[in-house]
Amino acid sequence: MKKLLVLAILAVALYSVSTATASVDANITIYPGSQYSSPGKTVEYTITVHNYDQNSNSVVLEVEAGKCNSSWFEWTEKSVYVRARSVNSLTLNVTPSRNTAEGTYNWNVATTSASASATLVVQGYDYASETHVEGTGVFVIDKDVSSFTDSDAKHQFSVSFDKHYAFSGEINGFVSDEYLIEGAQGDNANFEQKSAVGDYRAKASGGSLYGTEKLHSPFPFGGTGTTVREQYDVHKMDQRLENVNLHSTGNQRYKSELATINEFGGHFLLDAKQSVPGYTQIDIKNEFFGNLTVCKHLIFRMPEKTAFAP
Repeated sequence: MKKLLVLAILAVALYSVSTATASVDANITIYPGSQYSSPGKTVEYTITVHNYDQNSNSVVLEVEAGKCNSSWFEWTEKSVYVRARSVNSLTLNVTPSRNTAEGTYNWNVATTSASASATLVVQGYDYASETHVEGTGVFVIDKDVSSFTDSDAKHQFSVSFDKHYAFSGEINGFVSDEYLIEGAQGDNANFEQKSAVGDYRAKASGGSLYGTEKLHSPFPFGGTGTTVREQYDVHKMDQRLENVNLHSTGNQRYKSELATINEFGGHFLLDAKQSVPGYTQIDIKNEFFGNLTVCKHLIFRMPEKTAFAP
C-alpha cells in the first residue's frame, strides 16, 4: 500500500513539473525582423528569450520553416536555459540554397507559449558565373562582361570586368566566380568576385599560371568609382584567396572592399584606385617578385552625398 502511495505521489509531482514547463511565462523576439539575402548567402538572426517566470527554466525553441526549406536553418530545435526574470540570446544562421527562387519568405520560432516571426527577402542574381577547375593539363579562360543600369533607374550601378587566364601544369583547385545584383538591398553586394587557387605547380619547363584581372565601376554611371587591376605570372602558387565586394545601393552604399592572400613563386601585381570627382582620388600600386606571401585588405568609402553624386 505504501509503495502504491509513493508511486501516486511521484506521478503527481511529475505531472506538476510537466505542466509548469509547458506554461512558462516567456516571450520571444527575433532581430532583425527582416533581412535581405541571395542564393547561397548566409545571414544571421538573434533569437532572444524573455523569461518572466519566478523560476529559471529551459525553454525549447522550434523553427517553423513556412515556405523556407528547413535545410536553410542552422538548427530547427534548440533548448535554451533562461534564469528567472531574465533573458538569454542565441544566434541562428539562415542560408537559402543555391537554387532558391527570388521572393519573400516568412518563418517563425515558437515555444509552447509564445512565438515570433521573421522575414527573409531573397534577391536573385542578374548575372552569375562560377568556374571551378582541378587536375593536370592546359586551359585558357577569358571573361569580358559589362553591366550599366539606365540613367533613370531607381538604383543605379555600373561595373565591367575583363579576365584572362592561361594555365599549364597541375592544380588542386582554381576558382573564378562573379555575382551581380543591380538593385542590391540590405547587405547584399551589387557585385561580388571570388578567386581562389590551391597548390599549383608547373609540370614542365615553360609551364606557368598566368592571370590578369581588371574590375572597373565608374562613379559617373552609378558605380563606386573603384578600379582594381591584378596580374600574376607564377611557376608555383600554394594558395590564392580573394574576395571583392562593390556596394552602390543598399545598407553599405558607396563601399568597396578587397581582401586577398597570395602565397606564390613568381610575379604578382596589384593596382587599386578610387576616383570620385569632387571628392577623392586614391591610387595604390604594389608589385612583388620572388617566393612570397602577400596579404592585402582595402576598404574605400565615401559619403552618400558628394558634389557630383549620381
